[in-house]
Amino acid sequence: MTEKKVNSGKRDIINFIGIFAIILLANFILSFFFGRFDLTEDNRHSLSENTIQLLQDETRIKDRIFFKIYLDGDLPADFMKIRNAIQEKLDEFSVYAGDKIQYEFIDPNGEDDEDYNLEVQKKLYDEGNGIMPTDIEIIESGAKTSMIVWPGAKIEYKGSTVDQIQFFQKQFIGSNEDTRGLAEGTINNIEYQLISAIRRVTADDKKTVGFLGGHGELDFYQTGDVRAGLNRYYLIEDVEINGQIKALDDIDALVIAQPKKPFSEKDKFVIDQFVMNGGRVLWFVDPIDVNRDSLYFTGETYGISANLNIEKDMLFKYGARLNSNTILDQSCAPLAIPGLASGTAPWYFYPLLQRENHLITRSLDPIKAEYTSSVDPVNLEDKAVEKTVLLRSSLNAQEFKAPSRINYGIINIEPNFNQTQGKGEYPVALMLEGEFTSVFENRIDDSFLNSPDFKTKFKSEPNKMLVVADGDIIRNEVDSRVENGKRMFRPIPLKYDIFGVMNPNGTPKYRYGNKEFFLNCVDYMLADFSLIDIRAKSITIRGLNEEKVAQSKEMWKVINIAFPLICIILLATFQIVSRKRKYARTKA
Repeated sequence: MTEKKVNSGKRDIINFIGIFAIILLANFILSFFFGRFDLTEDNRHSLSENTIQLLQDETRIKDRIFFKIYLDGDLPADFMKIRNAIQEKLDEFSVYAGDKIQYEFIDPNGEDDEDYNLEVQKKLYDEGNGIMPTDIEIIESGAKTSMIVWPGAKIEYKGSTVDQIQFFQKQFIGSNEDTRGLAEGTINNIEYQLISAIRRVTADDKKTVGFLGGHGELDFYQTGDVRAGLNRYYLIEDVEINGQIKALDDIDALVIAQPKKPFSEKDKFVIDQFVMNGGRVLWFVDPIDVNRDSLYFTGETYGISANLNIEKDMLFKYGARLNSNTILDQSCAPLAIPGLASGTAPWYFYPLLQRENHLITRSLDPIKAEYTSSVDPVNLEDKAVEKTVLLRSSLNAQEFKAPSRINYGIINIEPNFNQTQGKGEYPVALMLEGEFTSVFENRIDDSFLNSPDFKTKFKSEPNKMLVVADGDIIRNEVDSRVENGKRMFRPIPLKYDIFGVMNPNGTPKYRYGNKEFFLNCVDYMLADFSLIDIRAKSITIRGLNEEKVAQSKEMWKVINIAFPLICIILLATFQIVSRKRKYARTKA
């Protein structure tokens, strides 16, 4: 028996050594190969091919990119999912970029020293130019508490902080709010946000965004808030065409912000050729002109067609029709009404626009419009240009055709919103993508076409254009004051409600995502076309069925309490009976 045991022991040792050697050899061989398998239905662990190419491009990523993520600590479940999704995505990036991608999670509330925590948070906020916090209301054991999370990241490149990411925009989340949608939208956007930031910080040259002038457009101060947001990533120029054929040659994207005067044919031609040669244009146009001073002083005004000489030919040719109407929406922002006891009232002419499920608009706060019109996609049979609605009114909306009467008395009645008639949901913002045809095709004199000084194009390469039927979406109010004998102007941030309307719990009732919408549009339009494949990716958070949970909650409570106790009792009984039988036989 002893010899058999010795031989058996030797065989076990030999088998162990053999298996261990095979494992080492397999690891050595497989180290020369690389492969990853994503078995999830939505490919949540797979990066796009263009993302992988960028991460492996050593000529583009020349130094370490370090992410400091401040969404950390004792977080609610949905926010922990976001936090873990960010970590997983950065781990995926590291697989392809190596140690060029590094990260650290930091809890701004994690230190015992409250003064230190406040100092850290103050730096993060940076007077509204940094990461925006989210106040979360929590109910525990019947008591209401709150916590602040910082859903953002700072990015260091070549040893300096050069960029930041805001993973979602939400100022306040109540205890009864369902945050699964917020979590899902944020997780869907993570790859895009991270890779866009990497593209920005590693770009050798900043692109240029021009603000057009010469047609009564918004001035420097009225666009001060969006300019401040652009300034970190792009060069900004103010440009006037004045009939100069090469006026836009140094511009990558052109913002046309609420023009008031008609465009000349020469200026239209310059813009058209800018588009044909790959320039991006963001149109923020008011088809209806509203005299606000008349409304304030007399209580009544009219919305009249603006006739800017671009609506019927130029924009229509590109694929968008601006309508001469004014949209009223039951979902709306407030307005201060002179003489009103409460000060403000819901103003149907200030719609809070609904965001479509698009890369640009996901997870944004409501977009505030003022006296907006609608814009319809046209030439739908033209497959060369894809037309995507980004913003629209709610279902409870209706239109007033121009000339439309606007009167303070409307606050005393509720308009007949056409919900039951299938109306409402009027498009307000369109993204056009594809190959545009020149509006001047077959309209240019041969002598100009044959000119050696300028090459006219009538078909563009793949391009993008934004058409928004409201210039007020990017117009901020301006605070004017006298300091040291000089009049100073300060833009009031677009995200804040200037009337200070508050919820019963003391939090602001309105917070707008206008600035973020504009910045997302510029990023989307000026980013490399390789980012397009990321937007189609959708990751589904597979949560519990809330209805079934509510119905069977008590049953599962009983099972979770009773089942472990029953198992313990059965195990103990089995152990007692087993021991009794064993020792009873031994004694006998």
